Amino acid sequence: MKILKVCHACDRIIGELELDGLTSHTADYAVNITGNVAYVLCPSCLNEMEIKTGNVYH
Repeated sequence: MKILKVCHACDRIIGELELDGLTSHTADYAVNITGNVAYVLCPSCLNEMEIKTGNVYH
């Protein structure tokens, strides 16, 4: 079964994930699966959220 990968922060569609091939050995711990959607962070949001001096996140 394929599910949709969507960015947690910007809601951009990143791709698809094959759920049948997912095992506890290969699963990414950062993936949050809800229904038919897997929420992850896209590379641009990950880079933007990188902690730097002067950035404050609430």
